[in-house]
Amino acid sequence: MKSCAIIFVLLSVIGFCFSSLQPVIKNARKSGCFDGLCGSYCEFENVKLFPGDNKNDIGKCRMLRCSSNFDLHITHCGYDMSGQSIYAGADDSKPFPECCGRLISNRRP
Repeated sequence: MKSCAIIFVLLSVIGFCFSSLQPVIKNARKSGCFDGLCGSYCEFENVKLFPGDNKNDIGKCRMLRCSSNFDLHITHCGYDMSGQSIYAGADDSKPFPECCGRLISNRRP
């Protein structure tokens, strides 16, 4: 029983950490027509997506996804909360995740 409680707590903490890495815009639902199709869609910062669609938002280094309940999920480059690593070679002209660059140590020898 004790091990089940520990596992539950660990999974809750992991879930919380990952949920903070992917912001969600709740109920981004709009209705109308675009790209020759009409219906309900997600809209955020002039980007329009139908449910189930993804958009690689080049120039902002992120991936947008419209869910079936019209929540808009934003995936961006991760970050090191300890401050011991930074991204090198970031390039917003590239698609996500290549635009992030690579994570390198920020610690001094």
